Amino acid sequence: MFTINIKGKANPKDPQLVKLELIFFKTGYARVSKVVNITGSITDWDSQTQRFKSKGAEATEKNKRLLELKAKYLKVAEEWEEQGSAWAPVQWSHCFDTALHQSKESKVLSVCQAIEIIVERKLSKERIKNGKVLTSISTAKNYRDLMTTLSQFTKQKYDRALSTYYFNEITEEFVSDYAFFLQKRGLENGNNAALESRLRRFYGLLYYADKMNIPNIDMSIFEQVRAKMKPKEFAPKTLPREVITQIENVDRTLFTRLEIFYIDLFLFSFYTGGMANIDVAYLTWDCVDDDGRLEYERIKFPKKARIKLNDKARAITDRYKDKCFGDYMLPIFSRKHITETQQRCRLKKLGYKVNLALRKLQKIIKYKDKITWYAARGTFITEMISADIHPVVVAEMAGNSPNTIYKHYYKNTDYKKIDAKVDKVFGC
Repeated sequence: MFTINIKGKANPKDPQLVKLELIFFKTGYARVSKVVNITGSITDWDSQTQRFKSKGAEATEKNKRLLELKAKYLKVAEEWEEQGSAWAPVQWSHCFDTALHQSKESKVLSVCQAIEIIVERKLSKERIKNGKVLTSISTAKNYRDLMTTLSQFTKQKYDRALSTYYFNEITEEFVSDYAFFLQKRGLENGNNAALESRLRRFYGLLYYADKMNIPNIDMSIFEQVRAKMKPKEFAPKTLPREVITQIENVDRTLFTRLEIFYIDLFLFSFYTGGMANIDVAYLTWDCVDDDGRLEYERIKFPKKARIKLNDKARAITDRYKDKCFGDYMLPIFSRKHITETQQRCRLKKLGYKVNLALRKLQKIIKYKDKITWYAARGTFITEMISADIHPVVVAEMAGNSPNTIYKHYYKNTDYKKIDAKVDKVFGC
């Protein structure tokens, strides 16, 4: 048994319009949907009759086109049945596609093959940052993670290996089921199973597959999970100025030699524009110009940062200059960390240890909120803006855009000062 139905729902881009989809069904197979390039007022669509209710000429024409479209597809299915052909709804839905890639050389690759190609390209794609040759090893790792979770999903949900899947089988239902699989796992583990980032990566897989001229790529299948792909509202990790003062003046005899080094790394980040940990690690003396300013290109973003290497930051580098390897400004990498993989592993462990030391510090100074290495960035940006330094200048020092620093990093931490200014405006 096989059928085609027309389903209408509010268009996500314009709720006043109806988004129409053909629903292809065949007994024993999952339903497949396909967006129809016909629309109208959502109030004019009758889901029961699968027609537009209006008696006007425009609605009549649209109803005629929908009827002809259904008949066209049904004729193909009937012919396949007469021939005794084995077919699936996904093939049926694509039987009339005039693929954009017909003029190009199509490459029929499985989902796993496409992921492997992406991983290989990311590992081999080199870029130069501050005189260092780097690859996209972290992005490659993320796509391997995608393959792992997709493999677990297809085995658990469909009892089928991911290696047998091709892109014509990656449907809207498949994506929705994968999102539910991640959400359920997150509930079981007490987290969100990296739902947003994994769905965005899955979207990225189809984007790259389309660039590779793989046929049957339909980016619209992510429409119904698009809300789940949006990152949660970002809460800046910002510390009040008095907390920074407490950290600077804390009794260092309460910490081990390594813990003191970890606290110095946090302070160095704060003094140098809220520098990210990966940028601190790769910083060399070549990044300091004749005027004593740090100028470097951020590792994770195509942005340059420029800021004075002030006396407090210089004091930290002087403290550790005899322990540094090569031309690095701080002793983070050693002879054991030559390859990029070794350096990334070192950074991962270092970040964990720094945050442990900051947790101990937090208890000693009796600060109620969690302190992390990442807080250095938001704290620097907030302090500079509060000091009436122009946002464009602050953005240059931090290696961001003015819009980004307000959206992700600035957070008022001195409410008494703000309240006093508001009261002054009202003459209170």
